Amino acid sequence: MSENSNFKFIENDIELRRDVQAELAEWKEKRHHKVLQVEGPRQVGKTHEVRKFAYHNYQRVIYVNLVRDEYGFEDCLSERDLMGAYCRNAGIEEFKDDPGTILIIDEIQEKATVYNAIRDIRERLNCDIIVSGSYLARTVNSKDFFLPAGISYLRMFPLSFREFCRALSLEDTYVTLDLYGGSSPEEYQALEEAYEVYKTIGGYPEVVTTYIRSKSTNDCKDVLADLMRTFTNESARFFSNSTALSIFNEVYRAVFVEMSNEKKGTGSNFIELVTDFVKDSIKQPVSRNEVRQAASWLLYSGIIGYCDLYNNGDVNDVVSDRRAYFADCGIASYISSLVNVPQDAATGFLTETFAYEELSRYYFCPPSRKKIRGDKPCFSVCGNYELDFLVVDNDHIRTGVEVKSGDNKARSLEFFREKGLIDRALKAIPSHGGRGERFDTIPIYMIGRAIE
Repeated sequence: MSENSNFKFIENDIELRRDVQAELAEWKEKRHHKVLQVEGPRQVGKTHEVRKFAYHNYQRVIYVNLVRDEYGFEDCLSERDLMGAYCRNAGIEEFKDDPGTILIIDEIQEKATVYNAIRDIRERLNCDIIVSGSYLARTVNSKDFFLPAGISYLRMFPLSFREFCRALSLEDTYVTLDLYGGSSPEEYQALEEAYEVYKTIGGYPEVVTTYIRSKSTNDCKDVLADLMRTFTNESARFFSNSTALSIFNEVYRAVFVEMSNEKKGTGSNFIELVTDFVKDSIKQPVSRNEVRQAASWLLYSGIIGYCDLYNNGDVNDVVSDRRAYFADCGIASYISSLVNVPQDAATGFLTETFAYEELSRYYFCPPSRKKIRGDKPCFSVCGNYELDFLVVDNDHIRTGVEVKSGDNKARSLEFFREKGLIDRALKAIPSHGGRGERFDTIPIYMIGRAIE
């Protein structure tokens, strides 16, 4: 195999089996004429999973990391024989431009000239090409980057709860569990215990493997702290403003505090709420645009995600970006230790974060497999009633979901059902589930399966 760095793909002592491998295989089978751009937060496993896929499916792997670019890939763009010149610089075997070769360009956000040349590179080569990067927000926020045509996109997330169960040898239980109380108490208990761990540590691969090795959530918190510190410091370097680091740290806190306050979603939008919070916290001049840039960076970098509003229960009346959630339970749990929020409010937000995270994945499915309408999760407000999530499938069936950290009454769910604003009603709580006349109850940790 060709390889232009000292790195050779080596499986870890704990090798996680990720669903993304099937998505990569689908791209290879059906869409390999297009460049595949793999997106996702830093440390979500993009490089590892792409290389695993490459080494298992190709005879020759050429890996270019634009953070280093030791062998001048950017300079070779001007050469007629692009890959021939690069392989000579790298001292690897002669380039074979055929389906048995794959070119991987990692950290694509580091070189605007390379990013802007993706379409040209595709036209010059017959081999398969994957590009990836952790800070692709830079390509959105910078005038130096232009969106290339002819690209397929694959979004990587931290491990889902199902993948986490797989890592704990509980996937069969997850897949076969009865949503409405018909399985054994031992099966519900096993998944509930896994859920409590997952809600605390989240699904970043390094965090999950740390837990598998040590069974200590405290060890996982140390890893999460390191991940957040690295992400914040690396993100701040892309901003010229000296207050960028402080703004990032306060935006994290603002997401948690403002969402824990359970404000109705019809008033100020999220950026307005966060801007006020950041200004009060930093005690120095901060513009709305600076906060907006930081929040946009966190969004495109996959740290937070937005939630739209179906106004008055009308799925045709959409108000964009009215809420924000963390895209990983572990990150949200870590931030919760940095803010002063009542325990019941923090627990409620972490529970909603789990639900948001599980639902979000269905909005980023490839079009051929997508069963849900829209591009992000939505909640709804009608009068004095607020529904946590309202999901509309391709058959226009409206499913209302009310998420509870305890067995509280589901008044909003009942209201929306009685008014005919939803067709299916689900209450997701820490329980074994059951059928009801007005709504069904499911275990909170099965919300992903319930929406499939």
